[in-house]
Amino acid sequence: MEIFVSTVTESFSLTVQPQDTVGSLKLLIQQKVGAPPGQQRLVIDNGRRTELSDDSRQVQSYGLRSGSTVTLLVVQQNSDKFQIHLITDKGATHTYDVRAEETVAELKRRVEQRERVPVSQQRLVHQSQDLGEGRLVDYGVAAGSTIQLLLRLRGGPTH
Repeated sequence: MEIFVSTVTESFSLTVQPQDTVGSLKLLIQQKVGAPPGQQRLVIDNGRRTELSDDSRQVQSYGLRSGSTVTLLVVQQNSDKFQIHLITDKGATHTYDVRAEETVAELKRRVEQRERVPVSQQRLVHQSQDLGEGRLVDYGVAAGSTIQLLLRLRGGPTH
């Protein structure tokens, strides 16, 4: 399907499939205008203004159809914030904006709110290393890093 992307200075069309993700749309836009996905804010106005904020969602889930217009705002990244990817226990990938000094505990609380997995059952792994105490940067987490969410086994031996 053909959609239109509008910026302050230009408008252009892109061809996407309904099942394409917002993340893949951002990559197409990067090829066209050079703006990295982390600096893109996409908005559609289909009766109400909706930001395409979840890079892992399909474009059709936001109501995009052939002929839809997406407004692109390119923002400068705050050097203190960056995006990471979290792979859930179900295999879905979600994008999180984190601060450079964010602690593992703070991220786990955010994961609990968004993924509905209690902190006590979360095991976060980055580059084969469990994220325990401390800050994300202490574990080498940087822009574009992927963290895996594993669930802790519950229960134990019965006697």
